[in-house]
Amino acid sequence: MHTILLLTFSLLQAGSPDLFSVQTDLQGLYDEISQASQQFLTESDVDDFHDVLFTPDWVIVDAGGRRRTWAEVREQQIRALDVLRRDPMVQSIQKLTLMPGGATALVNVTTVHSIVDADGRYGPKDAPHTLTETTPFRDTWVAIGDRWKVKSRQQTGPAKVLVDKPEYEP
Repeated sequence: MHTILLLTFSLLQAGSPDLFSVQTDLQGLYDEISQASQQFLTESDVDDFHDVLFTPDWVIVDAGGRRRTWAEVREQQIRALDVLRRDPMVQSIQKLTLMPGGATALVNVTTVHSIVDADGRYGPKDAPHTLTETTPFRDTWVAIGDRWKVKSRQQTGPAKVLVDKPEYEP
């Protein structure tokens, strides 16, 4: 009887992804998104990357509830091609929940900015500072065939900024 029960349970599990495997896959994709998004050189890079990792109907919702489509965000991404970005960014999964055909990830996006404080906002004028900004998001991922794609991103709280604290440590 126990053998039949265990066999039945294992067959049921075989078709559904396990949390660890999905989290590992998605964390790898977050790492890829963080690295690649700082290396775009052309509009084609931006479009190709979106086509591979995001659904066509992807949306982002900011902390104020404003919903923006890919068409709106794309224009920002294209304008940003002219700005050299060297700020490291890390997206770390805090919690992952599986659902049929997808997953929801609570993720912290941490970016480290080096600035010169011309206004003296953080101390003496013209002093260099390191700002570590962490913003929480809820991302919805969908499984399309054997691939994962981001369907939506919603900011779930305000960004927290630390001044001159050690850089992000996983």
